[in-house]
Amino acid sequence: MLVATHLFAWNPALWNWPELPDDIRALARRGHLDAEWSAGRTRNLEPGSRAFLVRLGVPPKGLFGAGTVMTAPVERRHWRKDKAAAGAKTGYVMLRLDALFAMPIVTFDDLGEPPFAGFRWGIRQSGVRVPGPLAEALDALWQSRCAAVAAPAVAPPARGRR
Repeated sequence: MLVATHLFAWNPALWNWPELPDDIRALARRGHLDAEWSAGRTRNLEPGSRAFLVRLGVPPKGLFGAGTVMTAPVERRHWRKDKAAAGAKTGYVMLRLDALFAMPIVTFDDLGEPPFAGFRWGIRQSGVRVPGPLAEALDALWQSRCAAVAAPAVAPPARGRR
């Protein structure tokens, strides 16, 4: 993987994403979903970078979405009302998600195994960069999980009597 890879946080305790089921259906219809996402204080996000959404705060925790960073960060009022009232600002990027699930398909248990165990997946803000070799392994795991979710369950062939 030659492009940078970044994690973008979602904590349902801070924002419950009421449109998530509709967004999942929209992605299934269109093949992608464009979503504006907070990048925190991270400024070195380049368009074309790989993006993974990580669910934090409320179990189950893990990766539940992926796509591409479409824009460089743009600073605006913070998305949390309490922080915005205090004048805080944060960066926002546009993500083009090509996969989105209601629950993580790569769990924190998965990420606790080698080669992922040494990395801090419970990030404090969005935009954290995943090191190159780890990003390659993560993308391979993600692709295999997406393929497994997409594959229809196949019943074993019925055994007939001869």
